[in-house]
Amino acid sequence: MLSTLTLMCNFERVTRSSNLMRQTTTISALCLALTLCLGSTMAVAQITGEDPMPTDTTMIFTPARPLMEEIASNAVANSAAGMDLLFSGSGWGIGGFYHHRIVENVTIFGHIAVTPRRNADEVENVWYNGYIPVVANKVNRLFMFPITAGVQYRLFSQTLQETFRPFISAGVTGTPILQTPYLQDGLYYEFFESFGYGTWHFRMGGVFGVGAVFGSLGKGSLIGVNVRYYTIPYGEPGLESLAGLPISNFGGVFLSLSVGSAW
Repeated sequence: MLSTLTLMCNFERVTRSSNLMRQTTTISALCLALTLCLGSTMAVAQITGEDPMPTDTTMIFTPARPLMEEIASNAVANSAAGMDLLFSGSGWGIGGFYHHRIVENVTIFGHIAVTPRRNADEVENVWYNGYIPVVANKVNRLFMFPITAGVQYRLFSQTLQETFRPFISAGVTGTPILQTPYLQDGLYYEFFESFGYGTWHFRMGGVFGVGAVFGSLGKGSLIGVNVRYYTIPYGEPGLESLAGLPISNFGGVFLSLSVGSAW
């Protein structure tokens, strides 16, 4: 009987020891897992003063063509062409131009214009046949077509913004001059009719100018203003617009507004 009780006590002790070992093993495993989790968290924790590590490794690619087009649109334009609206003491005119940049700040240009030429005091002040207003003593209509080739130099390129580009220019001008009759021998020639009786003349001259271009250096539209002085000597006796007041120099000051496109 005593032996049986002793055996039972020993079995109970072994059972308790086994349970205690299982609990200890379980607690150790939990501690190890917690340690590993805390270690990985510390490894990726943000250090003060540094940017956080990215949590998304997805790579996003943007097509290159929009960037290429933007770069192309901002590239410096070497050529430009467009139209001019001209104004002088003889009235309004129109013109066209072409520019090409050969080196930095230096551009060659070509320009052609169509403008009337007359005396400054020509005013319609009488009636022809009672119903056509005409200029008394006017004998001819005169038109000039200056064709210019020259060089343009940009000023202050290192100090002024790219959107405002002043320049000076100079060139050589060949000028066809058309003379059509107005009132001759008591006969009035209508505008279009007079071209059938026209006479052509040709004179050489020069031009000097100052102006500015507005807008970006890149490709696209452009706007400019220009003041040009033409010297186109005709020589004596000159051509008459008003009787007795011949014009011996077809030059003068011209203001122009330019609109065009650069590429």
